[in-house]
Amino acid sequence: MLDDLLPEDERPRTLFEEDTAKRDRLMGALDAINGKFGTWTAVTASQGFKREWKMRSEMRSPAWTTNIAEVPTVRAR
Repeated sequence: MLDDLLPEDERPRTLFEEDTAKRDRLMGALDAINGKFGTWTAVTASQGFKREWKMRSEMRSPAWTTNIAEVPTVRAR
């Protein structure tokens, strides 16, 4: 299954690939700012400033396999 694995510097480049070193420095700086001052303190302009969406967590399935507190209990009368 893991055939043809290559180191990152040897992988084929895409036509629209940009300067990854510059992007990595920018993302590192944003992560540092957001880590120090809180999430959503600094964002990229392409991300926008309005959060018009939100998670629909009321529709999520129970976490029975990962949270023992959510396992249903059955009691006899």
